[in-house]
Amino acid sequence: MVKRSCTHTVAPEQEEMYRLAELKDRRRKTIGWGLLLTGFVTLILAVWWIHFSSFPENEIVDGEIVPVVLDSFNWVPRGAIWKGIGYLAAFAASQMLLLGALFVWVLNQKMTWARAAFASFITWIELVMLFAMVPSEWLNFAQTDLDWSSQRVAIVIPPFLVLGNEVDLSYAALKDSISMGYHIAILAGGGIFALQLQKMYQGRPPSAEKPQPKSPYGRPLVKGDT
Repeated sequence: MVKRSCTHTVAPEQEEMYRLAELKDRRRKTIGWGLLLTGFVTLILAVWWIHFSSFPENEIVDGEIVPVVLDSFNWVPRGAIWKGIGYLAAFAASQMLLLGALFVWVLNQKMTWARAAFASFITWIELVMLFAMVPSEWLNFAQTDLDWSSQRVAIVIPPFLVLGNEVDLSYAALKDSISMGYHIAILAGGGIFALQLQKMYQGRPPSAEKPQPKSPYGRPLVKGDT
């Protein structure tokens, strides 16, 4: 008689979620405080970078174009691209701050009303940032710094694809299309993350399962009230 060994397969994403749920307190706090410190420093630098990169390179004085000098910080590059990099750094810093707060005060902690309220507050901040602040800043940035207006043509569709007609896509339509695609991607990503979060403790490998104590008769021991 041949015995068949049964192997327990775990999806990679479930294994990662399980490892997150099994973090020791010391490592959890180290990661959390590291994210908080890194995010705080990055946010300060990003705001500083956005402030100085927003200055124009030239200005008109008495009908003449003269360069704008920023004294000690004149070395900071200016322009829409550099300002956009600052925005991306600020967004990354905000995500590190929120994730660090969850690591320090919520992850693998006994859930209480106060901790549940704090987790809900952090979640609300994240949703406001993803669905309100980021799209709003993108539209403002595209309309002002990038000058993506309806008067500028971004893409010209080849005539043979549209029965010989002349069809083009303005920068304003491209801007709105990017915003729409962003919202669809965030909604899909949020749904996937919510599903994986519910499976956090389903990726337990067989080696990590603690054997249940049994009596000499082979029945599981149940701790009763004394």
